Amino acid sequence: MKNLQIILTILFFSSAVYAVEKHKEIVSYKLDSKRVFPIATYQKQGVTTVMFPGQVEGIAAGNVAINKVHYKIDGSPSCDFLLSFQPGNYYFSIRALKSGASGTVNVVYARNTYILKLQENEHNAMSTVSFSDNGENGEDSERDFSPPSMAVLKGLMSKAKSFDILKKKYPGAVSQVTVCDNKCISEYKDYTATVLKCWRFNNYNSLVFLVEFKNKTKKTLRYNPDKTIFSVLDKYLYSAVAESTGTIPANSTALAFFVVSSTPDGRKNKFAADNDWKVLIKLKNESVK
Repeated sequence: MKNLQIILTILFFSSAVYAVEKHKEIVSYKLDSKRVFPIATYQKQGVTTVMFPGQVEGIAAGNVAINKVHYKIDGSPSCDFLLSFQPGNYYFSIRALKSGASGTVNVVYARNTYILKLQENEHNAMSTVSFSDNGENGEDSERDFSPPSMAVLKGLMSKAKSFDILKKKYPGAVSQVTVCDNKCISEYKDYTATVLKCWRFNNYNSLVFLVEFKNKTKKTLRYNPDKTIFSVLDKYLYSAVAESTGTIPANSTALAFFVVSSTPDGRKNKFAADNDWKVLIKLKNESVK
């Protein structure tokens, strides 16, 4: 009998350890509009932040209040969850208002609908849930690689801009991002291009660059942002998304953001953020005084 009690005790603690190891506060899901995603939420000890690669286009929720809770006469909430969301953002936060509550949220992103199944679970709640093209159940092979969509790449640029805030408030959302602020300077006759900062999003095999252009001439320089080249030694990468006016005022500077994804031959971008980057733009023939 004593041996049986010892065995049962061992099994109990083994199960407890397994449950702790199995539970993850930071979860990454691969985008799949044909799947229902379970999300365990807090009620008292925190909130669950759900992040998408880019701007969320819309949210439809059942038994979920968005931004404001209404209460019944007896003081109890009229719904089971509170979802905090601002239009234009790529993330929202949610928490349960009742113990054992369950509900559903439909998120519209990149013209697809993703179904989230909510369940209050204080002891095993998820703190951060990130959706990406390469989540826990995603493949990451060179042969099957396909570059992120334009919506995702634009989302990466937005994340780079707010990286410091995200790192402070939602560190799990940027845990796979490496940053380098070593200034890489490219000198040319008419202008200087300086990479002020570079972010590498490892789970997207993509780089975001913040570049400062300095015009050395007395004329406004014009260029095509989409044809900007980033090079390391003899390797060349081209901008997939750019946020730039395409002009550099005379004797002045201009800032621009660029996103580089796959290589010209369609392979994964495996370049690190801390390379000695060179930047080249093709100036247009006409210039304005």
